[in-house]
Amino acid sequence: MTDRTEYQRSIRLPQTASPSIWLATSDGLVFIDTIAVERAMNGDRKGWTLTADEARYAAQVMFEHHVPYSVVAARVGRSTDTLRAWFPEHVVPATPRLARPGTRTRPGVECGTPRGYRAHHRRKETPCERCKGANAAADRRYRLT
Repeated sequence: MTDRTEYQRSIRLPQTASPSIWLATSDGLVFIDTIAVERAMNGDRKGWTLTADEARYAAQVMFEHHVPYSVVAARVGRSTDTLRAWFPEHVVPATPRLARPGTRTRPGVECGTPRGYRAHHRRKETPCERCKGANAAADRRYRLT
């Protein structure tokens, strides 16, 4: 996982004479509140949301600063699916190791381990004998050391 503290540095927008601008897009003119966009890009978006146009503009600027898409999605308040639809050329994982094709699945918990014992309890099941034995053995080891 990418260290999110790496992206704590301030991302600044180009200076304008006013705190809001009209931006020409293929859909026509859109109104952008640059103060809200800059605050969102720097992680200060709490309790309020950006408009779709502001979110798209903020995401574009953040991609230009090489911020990973998971951080961009969190800061602009949009899903990664929305970002993929908006910017198919920019949405790539920071490293190949972080690529997660398809859906994420959790590996099953093995019975006969202390972790399996806890999984039984989490699922509100009665633990099996193998898990009870493994948990008892782990408790004995813990008490002896």
